[in-house]
Amino acid sequence: MPPRLLGPVPKEELTAIEKYLRTHNLGKNIYRRRVGEGVSQCLGIVGKRCLPPDLSRQSWLHPELHHLLMQFAEKHVPISFTSIQVNHNFPCNPHRDIGNIGESYIVGFGSYRGGSLCVAGMGYDIRYRGLLFDGSQLTHWTTPWTDDRFTIVFHTIAPKFRFGSTVPSINAYKAVIDDTGAWKIRRESDGLLLDKKSGLPHPLRKS
Repeated sequence: MPPRLLGPVPKEELTAIEKYLRTHNLGKNIYRRRVGEGVSQCLGIVGKRCLPPDLSRQSWLHPELHHLLMQFAEKHVPISFTSIQVNHNFPCNPHRDIGNIGESYIVGFGSYRGGSLCVAGMGYDIRYRGLLFDGSQLTHWTTPWTDDRFTIVFHTIAPKFRFGSTVPSINAYKAVIDDTGAWKIRRESDGLLLDKKSGLPHPLRKS
């Protein structure tokens, strides 16, 4: 299916997300260096190397951001998804999202000018407009821009056969405010609360 540019997204719908990203440093992702250089982190469900896919540490490090992204998705994202990539001034080289399946939804926001998303040679202005495209099949990249450019990408990761070919639902976890007023992630199956002090086990950390 060819890319489809959707209707405008009101600026105020992204204000809280942009404010969070401006006041919290998500850090650079060393695993995306082949794609580009800059801040690019994934929330929701991610691959865990030697473990089955599960919740990203970025979600329980930033539960309020997780909540804001899911809130935005309820209003504007017309596809199902497992994961949410968050980018800040992250120029992408031509690539395909080989770890994903199906269509993704991307929207750009911030003060930037330029920075179109090129998909299979066609440029799309995604600043406050959503775009549906299959990044696993279509080569895509960004054009240069000035000022601050944020994008969020809602996508689905491909299952791994060695882990039973299933991927948990992002809805298996929910951002909540606990009795102290702090944001945390709640695992719906057992009520386990996750935060900076008590996250899921690291896949490379020995027990």
